[in-house]
Amino acid sequence: MKYLQFRNYILFALLLSFALSCKENAVSIDNNINGNKNEVVVTGKVENIKDTTINFSYYEYRFLKDLTNHSVEFDSVGNFKMKLQVENPLKGWFSFGKEPIVEEFSYTTVNGTDTIMKTGTFDFKMVYLFLKPGDSISMSLDAQDIKNSLSFKGTSDDDIQFVIEEEQTFNDYKHKYLKNWYDVSQREPNDFKQNADKLYQEKMAFLKDYKSSHQLSPVLVSFYETNNYSSWISSKVNYPKIHELYNKDKELSLPDDYYDFLNGVSLDYSIGDHGMGYFYNLSAILKKKYELAFADDSNPVEFYDWLERELSEKVRYEYMAYSLSSDFSNRLYSQFDTASKYPEMSKVVREKYGHLEAMLEGSEAPNVQFENTQGDIVNLSDFKGKYTYIDLWATWCGPCIKEIPSLQKLEKEYHGKNIQFVSVSFDKEKDHQKWLDFVKEKNLTGHQLFASEETNNILSKTYNIKMIPRFIFLDPEGKIIDATAPYPSDPMLVNLFKKHNL
Repeated sequence: MKYLQFRNYILFALLLSFALSCKENAVSIDNNINGNKNEVVVTGKVENIKDTTINFSYYEYRFLKDLTNHSVEFDSVGNFKMKLQVENPLKGWFSFGKEPIVEEFSYTTVNGTDTIMKTGTFDFKMVYLFLKPGDSISMSLDAQDIKNSLSFKGTSDDDIQFVIEEEQTFNDYKHKYLKNWYDVSQREPNDFKQNADKLYQEKMAFLKDYKSSHQLSPVLVSFYETNNYSSWISSKVNYPKIHELYNKDKELSLPDDYYDFLNGVSLDYSIGDHGMGYFYNLSAILKKKYELAFADDSNPVEFYDWLERELSEKVRYEYMAYSLSSDFSNRLYSQFDTASKYPEMSKVVREKYGHLEAMLEGSEAPNVQFENTQGDIVNLSDFKGKYTYIDLWATWCGPCIKEIPSLQKLEKEYHGKNIQFVSVSFDKEKDHQKWLDFVKEKNLTGHQLFASEETNNILSKTYNIKMIPRFIFLDPEGKIIDATAPYPSDPMLVNLFKKHNL
């Protein structure tokens, strides 16, 4: 991979993992306990800040709680006071800007050669905190020299120290480079698994040693134990697909026993207590176990029914609730009606997703208009009479383009059957010709259509489209079967087609 690719990829990885470039320096601890048990108070002074208003972004580990951005005001000399009303622990960060730097580090290649990597990136000036209801913290730092100036005092001092040092140790630039590119792209299957095992053991040893010498809160220990474990297992589950993504011209040969590590893996912990990262890890693991369990079964058990074997009832309901963000269906949504076994859970689900009920199965798809490659107007209703699989994509969307070969394969396999494949471009009007050229150059088949800004807005609002690619499956009457249908590359799509005798 070339220098620019390294830099851009690692920048993306740093943003995804909220890189922390700060180090706890001199620490003075007081037992300044906050009297309000549902409030977190953070005060302090930050020198050399560029803005007088900065967001504190955080995830409160509570059922279906989204990322929260809390605006914090700083006075002319950098003093601030932040109060948060929370019911559960949270993990969050202040971001005081970024500046370009050159990173240099050594590592050992898969061939056993010691080498040095030197590349340009950014120093993200972030301060990362783990806080619990009732905590009160005072901190001070120089935004231009966080590493040598950060100090804090108050409750949760050992928790905060751990988070900072754990980030420094395992989420520095070198670890991100190895984790997000080198190890997944260059290592062979067994070598990758051994390396992943080693990293997990190092993380758990770090936690154990820290726990033996510091007063870590039980909730923090549980959080890191569970997330370290789920990340370890999911990294091995995800490796084959990621490796193939980086090595498109090289076929990966997995040992027959590659997935044996999944035998005995059981993750049955509250998703709300462990966050979205844990949910994504858990989802990857469960879907792979399901795929392996029914690889040779022409009539597999439905995935959410199969979950009854894998998860306790309450965690299974949590999993279904979190899955609604990408699988908004009656099958799941109906589990949270007025007769639900978990009324409090159902209340949160209905408040969060009630506005999306037009996406549910049986709802009439809006009869929007498109333009085909000949410039003719086409209505969505024109496709009634057959099942319709709709691909919402754009020429600038890498993941969309990645799905095209799988989509073309499906079109060939289902040619002549009672289904049609419709690809709708979400490109901007200024890129209309680019879309036409792309369709011609790639010899795209099926029905190729272009969405106007108005059509784009209607579909995005009706189906809560935040990103593409997105796939929608309609019945012959033009009604929703699945507004978040599986990707063409997902084996579960074939199962969906089979249910409708396709």
